[in-house]
Amino acid sequence: MPLLEIKKLHTFFRTKKGIVKAVNDVSYSVESGKTMGIVGESGSGKSVSAMSILQLLDANGYIAEGEILFKGTDLTKLSAEEMYQIRGNDISVIFQEPMTSLNPVFSVERQLSEPFMIHQGMSKKEAAEKAVEMLRDVQIPNPEAVVKQYPHQL
Repeated sequence: MPLLEIKKLHTFFRTKKGIVKAVNDVSYSVESGKTMGIVGESGSGKSVSAMSILQLLDANGYIAEGEILFKGTDLTKLSAEEMYQIRGNDISVIFQEPMTSLNPVFSVERQLSEPFMIHQGMSKKEAAEKAVEMLRDVQIPNPEAVVKQYPHQL
């Protein structure tokens, strides 16, 4: 069984000009322990697909059809509280451009550590160590220094 399986996902947005079909009949799966990248042109629905999985669509967005199965559970059927427990704990998204993905007011360490403190109950020190470990895992040079920086310094 795949860890994550997207089946015939349709995510639409209501606009003044009508319905925009941002994600239209998308299906894919990700096996546990595997890495998958979603590649496409700007505006092709990559981010909307990720935000659909996390149930973080703008107020005018909605999943019109499809299933989002995580460990066999359809995330589209979960309550806001149940999704809160999954977000940041089991599933997260980090967008490519740090200048738009990270808050410029807070250090990289604070932003990477926060989900571990909130969702896994780690102490500030444990979460900071985990932030360094994450940067090391993705081969960011000198992660101990990078966590002390702000997004505009990356």
